[in-house]
Amino acid sequence: MIDILVAGGGPAGLAAAIRAATAGLEAVVVEPRPLPVDKACGEGIMPSGVAALRALGVTPAGSTLRGIRYVEGPRRAEAVFRGGPGLGVRRTALHAALHRRATELGVRVVTGRAGEVRQDDDSVTTAGLTARWLVAADGLHSPLRRSLGLERPRTSPRRYGLRRHYRIAPWTDFVEVHWSREGEAYVTPVGEELVGVAVLSRHRRSHEQHLTAFPALARTLRGLEAGPVRGAGPLRRTVSAPGAGRVLLAGDAAG
Repeated sequence: MIDILVAGGGPAGLAAAIRAATAGLEAVVVEPRPLPVDKACGEGIMPSGVAALRALGVTPAGSTLRGIRYVEGPRRAEAVFRGGPGLGVRRTALHAALHRRATELGVRVVTGRAGEVRQDDDSVTTAGLTARWLVAADGLHSPLRRSLGLERPRTSPRRYGLRRHYRIAPWTDFVEVHWSREGEAYVTPVGEELVGVAVLSRHRRSHEQHLTAFPALARTLRGLEAGPVRGAGPLRRTVSAPGAGRVLLAGDAAG
């Protein structure tokens, strides 16, 4: 019998499978899409996240981040990370690095989608596979979280995220958080000639419309788009419990 079955082959699911494999357990990941997958993501990893990746044996290429800077018009406030540098990295690069490490450790990734979950005192079955434990890492809109009755109603305002890359040399080694009454724009260096801009807001507008709330940033980035816009939301999720029986929620599925 499989020790750990992971539903969802994103960064959280692969990290769980890698951790299981390094503990000497058999881990199998079920994922319907070919890897790596590009999704809306801020793409900035805090120092603690960099350390966690290193502990898993994962060292993706990216841009060193020295700290965070908050910008609102002419006003700025910034702080340097105390626990070492962070890392700005394309989500696809992070995903590919995690997949390589999982493969090195013998983690099997099978094409499929976790659906109905059946479990008893000793095992759990989904997607035609039976394991001792199931990690539900099937994302922000987790069907497994809903089917297990673990999703709680949202009470806070809904927020949505949009991310786009721009072909420009980063002008700082800080993550810049630009503030306005309309929302925030997170600018993250992710390469020598590439920055990612993730916008968070309660308003459902296009990426270009959101950038009008940050005139100086919009002028800097105008005409330098490098790829499509990716979106996600509503972003906030809460759960009534971290798991049910032999199923544990992880990553975005865990709220």
